[in-house]
Amino acid sequence: MEINSNTSPKSGLAHQSATAATKRFPQLDNGELIKTSFWISQIFMIIATVIGVYLAAQEGLSQAITFDNLTNKQNNYYLRQALYDEVNDNVNIINEYADFVASKAPYDIKNHHPVMANFVWENMRYSPYTLETPSTLLSQTRRFYMQSADIIDKMEKRIYGVKYGAGLLKTLTQEVSDNTLPALKANYTALADELKRNDIFVDR
Repeated sequence: MEINSNTSPKSGLAHQSATAATKRFPQLDNGELIKTSFWISQIFMIIATVIGVYLAAQEGLSQAITFDNLTNKQNNYYLRQALYDEVNDNVNIINEYADFVASKAPYDIKNHHPVMANFVWENMRYSPYTLETPSTLLSQTRRFYMQSADIIDKMEKRIYGVKYGAGLLKTLTQEVSDNTLPALKANYTALADELKRNDIFVDR
């Protein structure tokens, strides 16, 4: 029997060890690694894009809300300033009327009916910003228009004497001058200051 001199127990053991090592640690395929890293990078890119779009949308929404809020405040400012000017003019008109009828006591009192401005007040019913005005200011203004018209009507119908009615009108206008007008002016002035802090300047 012939024995192969090139084969030895040691070489056989070495071969088996190498085979076992290969099974435990398979050789990595570079192509697979490239494919894996590609998809991982794509996933991270998609996540980054989604996050970027979300943050941009949030910032855009925030800016839009801020702009809309400031626009509303600007419109409210002009509305309340216009109301202040109108009520102030009407207070002067009523005071002049009361002084005139109290001193002259005209018989034809209806011919001296005061012409009050009501353009702003009447059109406020169509404005979306009216109910954003503090309710106290709206109520005080409404009472001024209603009560002055009622007193004048009763004077013209001789239900109130001229001097008595004139006194009621002066009391009413004094109340408006002391409370309603200062509160209304303070309100729209505060709006102007807030707008100025946001670089929006309005006519005062």
